[in-house]
Amino acid sequence: MLGATAVFVALNVSLLLNALCLQHTRGWTPLATGAATLPMAVGATLLCAHWSGSLVGRLGPRRPLILAGAFTTAGGLCLTNLGQHMSVPLILLAHLLIGVGFGFANAPLTHTAVSGLPPSRAGVAGAITSTARQVGAAVGIAVAGGLVAGTDPSDFVAASHPGWLLVAGCGVFLFVVARASQPAAALTSQDVSGRSRD
Repeated sequence: MLGATAVFVALNVSLLLNALCLQHTRGWTPLATGAATLPMAVGATLLCAHWSGSLVGRLGPRRPLILAGAFTTAGGLCLTNLGQHMSVPLILLAHLLIGVGFGFANAPLTHTAVSGLPPSRAGVAGAITSTARQVGAAVGIAVAGGLVAGTDPSDFVAASHPGWLLVAGCGVFLFVVARASQPAAALTSQDVSGRSRD
């Protein structure tokens, strides 16, 4: 639950701060700002979602979570100085990194939640994880909005700095979640013993 919350805090802080910063400090149109976030969607859905699920099936959730933490942390750190002088390729790269982190995180988090309860409670586990994601989205938007509310464009970069550090911090937290997750060998033996009991 905490991992799912952290991932969605990072995603929603990124989306809101990015939209506000690019429009208010660089004068981009909403269309250009939205287009700049496309690498995030490409990283999450096209590049990593399927790959992450296959890695979880073969190796367990730990390695995809480590990758998710690494990419999310790197993306957040890249954007700590998002403002007038940051190059567009670096902005696009940072969005791609955050999207890749998000793509790697979803499958292992869902797998960990569902495999942590008996099969009869899988629906409950999925619902709890979904709720944690929504809580993370709400918290991320609230935090990002609170950081920059009423800020002049000239002060926006400094005001948004803690938000990008929070995104990086959420990535670091995924390393903790990865450490707590079961390795593939443990999952396999657990699944085998569960089937033998059934």
